[in-house]
Amino acid sequence: MAKIYSLSISNFRGINKFKQTFQFNDFVCIIGRGDSGKTSILDAIDLVLSSNWKVTFFDNDFHNSNIEKPIEIIATLYDLPESILVENKFGLYLRGIDKSINRINDQIDQNDIPALTIKLIVDKNLEPIWYVTNDREQEDLEIKSRDRKKLNTFYISDYIDRHFSWSQGSPLHSILKAEDSQINASGLLLKTIREAKEKIDNNNFTELDGLVTKLQIQASKFGLDLSDINTTIDFRDIAFKEGKINLHEDSVPLRLKGKGSKRLLSIAIQLELFQLNNGGILLIDEIEQGLEPDRVQNLVRVLKNDTINQVFVTTHSRDVIVELNATDIFKLSKNSNLLYNFELSAQGQLRGNPEAFFANKIILCEGATEVGIVRGINKYHYENNNFIFSTKGVRYADCGGDSKIMKYLMAFLKKEYDLLIFCDSDNDNNSSVKKLKEAASKHSIPLIECESGNSIENQIFNDLNYPSVKRILELDLLESAEALNESIKSKYKREYNDDWDDDILENDSKKIRNILGKVSNKNSWFKRVDLSESVGQICMNSIDQYDNSHLNKMFTDLNNWVIE
Repeated sequence: MAKIYSLSISNFRGINKFKQTFQFNDFVCIIGRGDSGKTSILDAIDLVLSSNWKVTFFDNDFHNSNIEKPIEIIATLYDLPESILVENKFGLYLRGIDKSINRINDQIDQNDIPALTIKLIVDKNLEPIWYVTNDREQEDLEIKSRDRKKLNTFYISDYIDRHFSWSQGSPLHSILKAEDSQINASGLLLKTIREAKEKIDNNNFTELDGLVTKLQIQASKFGLDLSDINTTIDFRDIAFKEGKINLHEDSVPLRLKGKGSKRLLSIAIQLELFQLNNGGILLIDEIEQGLEPDRVQNLVRVLKNDTINQVFVTTHSRDVIVELNATDIFKLSKNSNLLYNFELSAQGQLRGNPEAFFANKIILCEGATEVGIVRGINKYHYENNNFIFSTKGVRYADCGGDSKIMKYLMAFLKKEYDLLIFCDSDNDNNSSVKKLKEAASKHSIPLIECESGNSIENQIFNDLNYPSVKRILELDLLESAEALNESIKSKYKREYNDDWDDDILENDSKKIRNILGKVSNKNSWFKRVDLSESVGQICMNSIDQYDNSHLNKMFTDLNNWVIE
């Protein structure tokens, strides 16, 4: 059954211009921030392939309500049903897809994949017209709803209660037709109602017999014999509609189940219909709606493995994208004219930090320490009623070491993400670190880094005002305060071959700052996110007290980047 190769949209809702080639992807997952236009893309597909003979448009369906410029939606399709490829239909409008170079040809080669291009035009009169078109010197040919219906496109929406009935035009009714079933839903309902009516007639409403007797006596006064009357239901008053035959669970209509369960059932019904029609195009907006993580992941796996169909979904859920290949994911930015597809090489980053793929701005953190510090900065702003991380769409990714940041950089590069690298500088001679910093410079990616030779721990203990240093030492850095004190004391004595004074931590000195930086780094004092988050808060709470230091510059530059 038909699948979409490419799509272009002009002047439709939030989309001014958009063009995307999906090539031969059977599963397309579109991600992006709210109001980026994801739903509009699904709506556009639904409209250009709609089987409805009449679709209603309004002025606000035009981009910026500009009705002087028509809405134009164009889809090129392959794997088409033979019934619309015959010459007396649209066979003379065939185009070809050269798979080797992914190009649509109007001069068709014998090795090309047959394709048709369908165009929907809506002008200021709000009357939609669908055409089959190409770039040859042929006049566009109108395609009617009965032929568009053969393309078998289905949109899972929130209005799916009718999917659970056998009413005319419902998916269940279509399954009956596709199976060439002799079952007649209207006849079944009529037969059942007649049987029910007979049972009712044979079981009068005896509670009303007293009133009926009084009426008989009153009527007899006027010579009217009502001795044979009884109380039952008029057949005319029994509602008779196909839609009255609905799926139930026990005695409860399935339309009363939760949103997630109803969507799953609707998808199941549609997949059965697709199976009978050799496939179709399924559109699902926010696939995770109403579903627990395990159910949505299972749904994605099932749809992904069912390659007879082509599936387009949108999502804001990490549980969805971790089930997919990176190449299944297409990112949309607001006002962008295309989607950004991820390479297979980004699979590790997708599984490691799926939340980052939904962000506007991503801080590529060397490790857990940097992630925690950024979280501490965010928490500081939050507690001061400044929600800049949220409003700017900032996410931080734990890259798992300085040598792995490059993979994250390449995964997100040139996809309209705003990137920043946050790392230390104690491994500057490493070749991978040198390449990372060269790449950051080449692509103008800002770099928040420590002074050369410093770890983040060294930098903090070198520059932070000493009262804040002491507050860090009050955190649960080791299993006990005694163990913490002993580790500092031991390192101090080895480093300086000097006596230890129990009050030495009370007084600021270059010696003790140096020891604290080395011991904290070696013993991983705050390489846990929760502890480094507290360190980040402590640093932010006193940032104006070490304003001439490199640490102050690092925090200031990071905050300024978030605000931009």
